Parts: sequence; structure tokens; C-alpha cells
Amino acid sequence: MSKQRTVLITGVSGLLGANLAMYFAPNSNCLGWFATNPVSIENTATGQMDVTDHTAVEEALIRIKPDFLIHCAAASDVDWTEDHPSQARSINEDATAFLARQSVALGFKLVFISSPFVFDGNSGNYDELDQPVPLNVYAAGKTRAEQAVLQIAADALIIRACFYGHSPRGNHSLLEWVFEKAGNGEAIPGFTDSYFSPISVNDFVEALESAITTDQYGILHIGSSNVISKYEFIRMVLQDFDLDTTLLKPITVDEARLNANRPRDTSLNVTQLETIWGRSAPTAAEGMKRFASSPSPFST
Repeated sequence: MSKQRTVLITGVSGLLGANLAMYFAPNSNCLGWFATNPVSIENTATGQMDVTDHTAVEEALIRIKPDFLIHCAAASDVDWTEDHPSQARSINEDATAFLARQSVALGFKLVFISSPFVFDGNSGNYDELDQPVPLNVYAAGKTRAEQAVLQIAADALIIRACFYGHSPRGNHSLLEWVFEKAGNGEAIPGFTDSYFSPISVNDFVEALESAITTDQYGILHIGSSNVISKYEFIRMVLQDFDLDTTLLKPITVDEARLNANRPRDTSLNVTQLETIWGRSAPTAAEGMKRFASSPSPFST
């Protein structure tokens, strides 16, 4: 009988981390680390860990002996990182580079969750060979973290994706932000000039499983097969979840007066993903309809 794989997930209380744990737990020895927000996930041993505490992290990794470490933990609030660059660097860059070194020293596979925000957004349809041109502190940190992982751990896998879904706390994605706004009957601004390739977390975890099973390494883009605006995405959410579409209001990125500069088009080319997956990536509309038909796994 083959040994059951041990999967360790950082950021397990977040949207992606929690959904990954739920996906891997039934067939793996699954563990998860959270920073400040405790979470309970069936068949997953969760515990608090400060990923910037390298001594504690190393001791835990030696004890756990993971086969795979999926690194989701990050300071992901783009405007917060703009105002706290030093703290963001410690979390997003230093911790990631340390985990890469540990993966080499201890022999586990590192999967690092990066972001399409590493691109400047001037062209869109970015493939894995396109060079990052970060526009803000968050993106610059993710870019440097990617470079560190590539230099340190030859077999590591770096994922760029923009995913949506349900999270344990209900406040970790654009989708959940729309739910909150609609639930309160508030106007929902939708960017008409910001484009991306959103994929549901349900489809994301299946795609990632295929990449891990086929032992992919380097950079991989995971996303929908087409490009839509944030405005179109919100409209789909409202329609597919039977919410009030009249709440949606068009707005441009500049009109929002955000603290950090944002790329306008972070859409991803998913040709490499489709080859690995053995099927076409879903369109944004297909993914949303399928996602809307499934209840939240975190509902009480």
C-alpha cells in the first residue's frame, strides 16, 4: 500500500486555503496553518503559525515532514501593503523564500500561490513566459517572491490565478463582497475598465490537483478561458444568485480613487493549463453557473 501523502497548507483560514483543505483532506493527511483566525475543517489538523517566525516554522516542518506544502498565506490587501511595505515584505517575500529553502533542505514540494497582479495590465492574455512589470508594492513583492522561489527550488510550482468562492468568514473575495453589498441593498460599483480571467475555487482546486499529480514545476496560469470586466463579473454574480441587478453601477478604476495603482487587464493565457488538465478551461459564465448551483461548504 502506498503511503498517504501529507499536505500542509498555509493560510488555511482564507478562501483558497480552506477550500484546498476540504478538497485534499479526504484522501490525504492534511494539516493547515492560520495566522490569527482559527478555523475548523473536517479531517484537517489546523493550528496557529506565524510564517514570519522562521525558527518555529522550521521546527514544525521537521516534525510534520510534509510531501507537499501549498503556500497560500499572504498579506493580500493591495492598499494595506502600499502603506506597510516592510511588514508586507516579511510576509510575502521573506517567508516565501524561507519556505523555498526549507523545501530543498527537507525534500518537500512547494506550491506557491502568486498573483496576476505581477503584470502591468497593458496587454492582457499573459502567458507563463511574459515578464512581470509590477505597478504597486504588493505586486512587486509577489514578483520578488516568485523570482526567489525559481532560483532556490527547481521543482517548485508557482500558480498565478484570480479565484473566487466561499470562505469560512465570508469576506475573502469579490464574490463575497458582492453578497454583502446586495444583502444590505447598497449600490455595487463595478469596474468597466478592469479585466481578468476569474475561476471558481472549485475549478481551481481540480486544476491544481492535475498540476500536482503530473508533477508540474515552474509557473502555471489557472483561470477561465475568456476575459471579462469586473462589471460583467458582478452582473453574473447578481444574476446567477438571483440578487438585485439594479444595484450594479458602472465605474472606472480612476473614479474609485484607490490608494494603490492597479493593472487594468490581468487576463491570463491558459493554454498550458488546458494541456495539463486534458480539457478546456471553463468560461467565466460556465464556471459561475456551476458554482452558483453548489451550496457553500461553510454554511451553518
